[in-house]
Amino acid sequence: MRTVSHAHEPRLAGVAVLRGWVRRWFARRRLARDLPFMTAETLADIGLSRAEALAEVHRPFWRSGAHDAA
Repeated sequence: MRTVSHAHEPRLAGVAVLRGWVRRWFARRRLARDLPFMTAETLADIGLSRAEALAEVHRPFWRSGAHDAA
């Protein structure tokens, strides 16, 4: 089993935060790519109107929206 020195822990925590941001950005980008092709029923299932879906498509992926998990 590997151990990490205490000097490296803050840097590793920063890397973990960065990875989390990148994962969320890619998820937002995928969602924005898929939203225009979803049916009205599918949008209703996820709690979006067509207008909200189109606004989400045009929002930059690095900006969180009202429906993003915290």
